[in-house]
Parts: sequence; structure tokens; C-alpha cells
Amino acid sequence: MPHIIIEYSNNFPDLDVKELMEDCHGVLDGMHNVTQDRIKTRAIKLDDFLVGTAGHKGQMIHVHLKLMTGRSVEARAEMSKILADVVRKHIPINEYPTAAITVEVSELDKATYIP
Repeated sequence: MPHIIIEYSNNFPDLDVKELMEDCHGVLDGMHNVTQDRIKTRAIKLDDFLVGTAGHKGQMIHVHLKLMTGRSVEARAEMSKILADVVRKHIPINEYPTAAITVEVSELDKATYIP
């Protein structure tokens, strides 16, 4: 049921996207009633983007985790931090000092989400 959507700018020449996806996909297994067999992960390479004042030369990765309602703010914040840590392992700050790394956790409405 959880969805992990990774959006990333096309200017990370050494990024192993499949490995990043696998790491994000696996890190949440067992956390706050999340099981890996229900996670759906995908990555979207962005050719058109602007990042701050660097514009199209800036680099960014945004991870969006979508969960069913019912988890506490603390649980969602913990999952957000863990996903950010995973991304930072793949995007070392010494190689990409200005890369914008962001994580968002949102809730899916049980009344309108059809699994």
C-alpha cells in the first residue's frame, strides 16, 4: 500500500537509481506496520527542473512517501528521516554539496484510495 516516489534531476552522473530505489524500498520494512511486500516504489528522472538560484544547473532529489492514514506524526517523521538518510548515502555531500534533498510524507484517504 505505501508508495515511494523518487523524483531526481538528470544531472547526477554517478547515481545508481535502481540501488537507491531498492534501499528506499527495503528500509521501511517492519516500521510502523509497513511491510515490504506492499510497498510500491518508482523513480522519475526529471529533464525539466529548476533548483533555487542555480536554476537548471541545480541538483535535486525529492522522495514522496504516501501512507494510509492512522500513523502518528512521530512515526511519519521517523520514516521521513530514515528515507532522507538513505538518499544522503547515495548523494554524498562532498560530491554534491549544493544538492537539494527533500522528503515528504503524506496520507492517503482510506475513503478515496482504491488498492
